[in-house]
Amino acid sequence: MLEFKVYLDKKLIQRSLLSKGEITVGRSSENDLVLPNQHVSRLHLVIAQEGDAFRLEDRSSNGVLLDGKPVAGSTLLPPQCKLGVYPFEIDCSRRQEDHTVPIPKKTPQAVLQEKDRRQEAYASNAPLRSHFGILIGESPSMQQIYRLIEDVSGHPVTVLIRGEHGTGKELVARAIHEASARRNEPFIAVNCAAIPLDLIESELFGHEKGAFTGAQTTQKGKIEEADKGTLFLDEIGELSPAAQAKLLRFLQGKVVMRLGSARETPVDTRVVAATNKDLERAVKEGTFRADLYYRIKVVQILLPPLRDRKEDIPLLAAHFIERLGEELNLPARPVLTDEALHRLQAADWPGNVRQMENAFYSALVRSRAPELLDETLLFDSEAWNSPAEMEEEAPLDAISKELLLKILKESSWDTAKAAETLKVSRGTVYYKLKKYGINLREAAKRSANM
Repeated sequence: MLEFKVYLDKKLIQRSLLSKGEITVGRSSENDLVLPNQHVSRLHLVIAQEGDAFRLEDRSSNGVLLDGKPVAGSTLLPPQCKLGVYPFEIDCSRRQEDHTVPIPKKTPQAVLQEKDRRQEAYASNAPLRSHFGILIGESPSMQQIYRLIEDVSGHPVTVLIRGEHGTGKELVARAIHEASARRNEPFIAVNCAAIPLDLIESELFGHEKGAFTGAQTTQKGKIEEADKGTLFLDEIGELSPAAQAKLLRFLQGKVVMRLGSARETPVDTRVVAATNKDLERAVKEGTFRADLYYRIKVVQILLPPLRDRKEDIPLLAAHFIERLGEELNLPARPVLTDEALHRLQAADWPGNVRQMENAFYSALVRSRAPELLDETLLFDSEAWNSPAEMEEEAPLDAISKELLLKILKESSWDTAKAAETLKVSRGTVYYKLKKYGINLREAAKRSANM
């Protein structure tokens, strides 16, 4: 039997008496001794009985101290010792079993089931990843996504990524591309909802000179630009019926025909699509082609909302502090308080990871390093809007309606000039016009009459 006394800042915060052949310690709630802190690994260490003694095995990324000295792999524990699992200190002592301590009894079958569960957890924990390329998370759902990415990366199959706004669908698409043999070829992302319906076919499939008014030169479409690489079609459910038909033909024959051309061009482009739309309902209603639906859903990856993988929040918080701190050129990285971390994990995050990123961006802009990053800074920002106002957009690209109208007016209502001034794509300007319900011609006319 082992007794653990856990201290934080010299204060006793937990006392545990465990009588098991194998004891696990770490941040995950699956462990026997849970240490809830972002610096503690999901599975930090294992203590297993070895004859009359106990052996400690370090499974962490940050290391374990035994009586002030680093543990190299594994070592036998003395009868009494002090373990250092930053930021905790643990007094560990061996005790003889007595009748005053209730030890839960389990049937042999229950013991075997628990052993199998632990072995399975360790087997999956051996290659446990906190990152996969640009993806972050070590929750079971993220481990499953990492495995799916590995499975599909070696095959040119079409992948459909589904999830709520802000769950990171484009990040998964990029991870698939980077893990594939196409990693050195183009990765091109297209937001189908951001391109006007009358331009979507030209954007995707290209056009010949003179194909329509304004087509002064021949231009490749995004599918051709991504030849030998990956094309990411975000919000694919917003494609027009004509664009759906042409995309289906491409997926079936790997050829494209530019607008105004009678010649088909073979193209080797892999398509990864994404949506948060109910495509099944769209198929039933006749707004989305059933044959295209089955073509793009060869492999489906479902992204969980952040509220369903809150164990990943400490990792994400550390990542945002580091990356955004570097982006903002902060002289030092603010330290996240325990209270702030607790509130982060308790929040519902209707805007998912994107909302959390926005909250950190706003807080870090207003922080004064090396001050603590507390809940006041994190939870009084513009990132806490209603779910309807959540956008899957980078913090620096947030454009208000007033700013958009102001820049358009200064640009003589030229969307290309406005996009250049705002440092965004022209498609983003059209997307914002659609989002805010702005009719460009009517707005320009009203402005001229003022």
